[in-house]
Amino acid sequence: MTLRLVAAMVALVVSATGLQAQQMIAPKKPKPVIQRQVAPDLYFVFDYDSSNSAFLVTDDGVLVIDTRQHPQDGRDLIKRIRAVTDKPIKWVVNTHFHGDHHFGNSAFKEVGATIVAQEDTDRLMRLTFKKEFARRGKFFQSRGYDPAEVRLTPADVTFQREMVIRLGGKEVRLMYLGPGQNPGDTFVYIPHDRVIYTPGAFAKRSWANTAFTPSVDSWINLLQNISKMDVDKVLPAHGDVATREDVGEMAKFLADEYAGVKDAVARGMSADEAAKTLTFPQYRDYRNYRVREHDIRSLYSLIKTGRSDYFDDASGKH
Repeated sequence: MTLRLVAAMVALVVSATGLQAQQMIAPKKPKPVIQRQVAPDLYFVFDYDSSNSAFLVTDDGVLVIDTRQHPQDGRDLIKRIRAVTDKPIKWVVNTHFHGDHHFGNSAFKEVGATIVAQEDTDRLMRLTFKKEFARRGKFFQSRGYDPAEVRLTPADVTFQREMVIRLGGKEVRLMYLGPGQNPGDTFVYIPHDRVIYTPGAFAKRSWANTAFTPSVDSWINLLQNISKMDVDKVLPAHGDVATREDVGEMAKFLADEYAGVKDAVARGMSADEAAKTLTFPQYRDYRNYRVREHDIRSLYSLIKTGRSDYFDDASGKH
């Protein structure tokens, strides 16, 4: 066998191995976005790998809840709305400050919508824009989105505790019940459909990112209150359609996690010890269990300091 032939075979093997490695590390193809008609006039857009939205169709126009993670996602949402109705898109409600729920706002401003947010949500959308943008980079890359399209598009109208929007003879109530996962967490209640849309404070059978909350007690309390509301469906900002019972179950999960971390702090454990020791096996089958250690560290820091450190240097400046 000649040296030239050997070299060619080695190159072929190396090339094949490299291709195999590329295939192994290639990002997973995202699951298809599912649109569900959850009431005669209400549609829920469920993106398993990203964030959700909903839109209410009336004779006088459309109200949208959350605009997803990128202007391209926002344009996709507009396309979905246009497949249902040609009525003008009048209102957009941002339920909380995380970029994956308002980075699509600019697409809706272009079609003339008025954007509404609770005062703290609007403040934090502005304050954390650069930091939120930075932590969405991998998502933009995975979907081939141009990061340069993203721009801050804050609220046109803000409220403190409650706001009622009347559109086409229908009523939508925006409710701030105190801080949950985030300051400003807004619940959108649609009485005639017996439906409530939740911010990041709730996701069905899923570990919640605890890095932002100023009060776990308030968070648990508002979940318990929502679980007692007279509604048939709960539409979460992440995850699929849920029930009041699912909200109550999350309140219990959060209480168990919080009690476990408080006990670890009281016994003098370090954050590292708590993160490794507290496994919460009863919640191992919840989505995002892999972030358990991160959540425990966030709760540990909150208990020790009384505050979330996510908002330290939240503007992203160095």
